[in-house]
Amino acid sequence: MGWAGAFASLVRRFAHAREGGLAVMAATALPVICLMGAGALDLASVYSDHAQLQDAADAAALDAARQLSVLGATGVQGRAQGMVQAELTGMSGRVTLSVSATVASDNSVMVSVTGHRPSFFGNLFPPGGWTINAQSTAKPAGQAPLCVLQSGGSTLSITNTSQMTATGCLVQSDGNIAVDSSALLTAGVAQAVGSATGRITPTPQTGAPSIPDPFASMNIQTQGLLCSPLDLVFDLGVNILAPGIHCGNLTVQQNATAMLLPGTYYFVNSVLLLKDSSTLQGSNVTLIFDSNSYIQFQDNSVVDLTAATTGQYAGFVMATTEQNTNTFSISSNSAHRMLGTLYMPAATLAVSGTGNTVADQSAWTVVIAKGITMSGSANLVINSSYGSSNVPVPQGVGNNAGVVLVK
Repeated sequence: MGWAGAFASLVRRFAHAREGGLAVMAATALPVICLMGAGALDLASVYSDHAQLQDAADAAALDAARQLSVLGATGVQGRAQGMVQAELTGMSGRVTLSVSATVASDNSVMVSVTGHRPSFFGNLFPPGGWTINAQSTAKPAGQAPLCVLQSGGSTLSITNTSQMTATGCLVQSDGNIAVDSSALLTAGVAQAVGSATGRITPTPQTGAPSIPDPFASMNIQTQGLLCSPLDLVFDLGVNILAPGIHCGNLTVQQNATAMLLPGTYYFVNSVLLLKDSSTLQGSNVTLIFDSNSYIQFQDNSVVDLTAATTGQYAGFVMATTEQNTNTFSISSNSAHRMLGTLYMPAATLAVSGTGNTVADQSAWTVVIAKGITMSGSANLVINSSYGSSNVPVPQGVGNNAGVVLVK
């Protein structure tokens, strides 16, 4: 460092001076200069500690704001305390920490961190040592948890007498929202980057900033997965399907049941077709579709799927590769449970049917798709009871949607 070199040079000049006046000055000034140098080093260390405390307060405020809907106001203190301690493990034994966290009426979370550490001068300057304070406040970036994102820049379309019901969360189109005069979109907040027309309640916001795909960095790969093409038809009894790679079409029909064991299912060159009064049932599962695969849930088929609770795809009930541009269609009148995130970054989710209610028995559902269309008289219900399920909500959506530091 430049100032350190200059200081060392000055000390050497004082130490080797032979002139009487300069030698006396050196003898007098050198202890003072050394004390000043030590004080400067101590002050620099205090500034470094303050920066670390501030970073920890920021991280704790952001984390608590993300988890607020799950933790509640009473759980915020413990969450913030744990986050700060984890962030400042290197200070253990050197700085005594205290943490407080409070929730304001606007759901902003303020985290205050106080650290006390001794000073270089035996706690004489400042008296009792250094007290360092850091404070940070964070709040949700949106007005409601993000539960539907039509991310393709096109139009979220709700036609005929169909409905989308998402009363507790945010429905966002990075393009437009178009709702027919006899159709209905009900949301906690509805907004579009472009236009929003038709029966939408409450009044939609237009000209909204776009929301980036929160899972764009996910690496969903099906290339290189090898299996022998095999078309399966289940039309009788209960049929157990194990996780792994499934090539070829899978048809479940008549009164047959396809029971999925817990795990990840890769569908390669496959159409997953449910029809008649068949059943697809699975808990702690994720269905992954390659570029040539898609679903068709028809007739009276029963859909009862709950997303994985652990692992790479925790919180995802269905996901596709980014090359998948197919249409995933649901017209069944018994597709009542799809608990988790449906992630289709380049595909379209099409919900249709007559008087059917979709996903209404799910504690929560999140839909991220390039295209979303509703038709007929179907009602897609997007619940947002994130804390009532053991399925974790992926980072970036629901109650884990983005938060911002406000001060």
